[in-house]
Amino acid sequence: MQIQENKNLLIELAIKAGKETLKYFRKNFDVNLKADNSPVTIADISANKIIIEGLKKTNIAIISEEIENLSYQDRKDLKKFWIIDPLDGTKQFVKGEDEYTINIALVCENKVVEGVVFAPAKSELYYGNVNSNSVKINTLTNKIENITLDHKIEIPKFVISKSHLNSKTTSFVNTFKEKFPESECRNVGSSLKLCAVASNSANIYLRIGQINEWDIAAGHAVLKAAGGNIFSFQTGKEIIYNSESLKTPDFFAIKDFNFKNEIINTYKKLS
Repeated sequence: MQIQENKNLLIELAIKAGKETLKYFRKNFDVNLKADNSPVTIADISANKIIIEGLKKTNIAIISEEIENLSYQDRKDLKKFWIIDPLDGTKQFVKGEDEYTINIALVCENKVVEGVVFAPAKSELYYGNVNSNSVKINTLTNKIENITLDHKIEIPKFVISKSHLNSKTTSFVNTFKEKFPESECRNVGSSLKLCAVASNSANIYLRIGQINEWDIAAGHAVLKAAGGNIFSFQTGKEIIYNSESLKTPDFFAIKDFNFKNEIINTYKKLS
């Protein structure tokens, strides 16, 4: 499907929302808990308002972490929708860590096609469209780098969650290291894990345990436009969006496909 780029709009909104979050970054603010016990702050709410107001002009449906979304019955037949996480990595944000991001993605026919990930405290912005390419932009210097496939990464370099790490993921990495003892692993917050794979500083992002679709959609678009993808462990196929629960299956993200079969086989051993 040929998708018209919304590049300028997405970058503009991500930067605007990011600047709003910086007003509260490393300052005193209230932290409230939602029904699922996840934290939410005034920064999340303010960024969400900016993004939604900006996207309304597109007349495309919106799914967001910080609004009451359409019921599955009302959204299951959507051909196109925005999916946003106005502040991904709220736990990092609350701690004053710089790995939180602004995420906006466009989904068409249940697959991501375009997205932006902005890390305001790092001045790093990633944009990708599956019909063109991915870029990394330094928002301080306006330096733009095209992100391309790098075949020089010959050893497994994992990125895994910083705030939601579980024993299954740790077991997977340890089992993988038995065959590939040179494997490296680091913990990264937010959708920057997907951007790390897209920009070649890692080559495997592993997630065993459900997370919300809005947590990964924008990063998925950046990775996909850079030549990689996210695959379901259950099906071995690209993950799709707009499930009834708006939750992901267990998945892995890769850019260089050398380790794909070994990743699937390791998962099967541990299941």
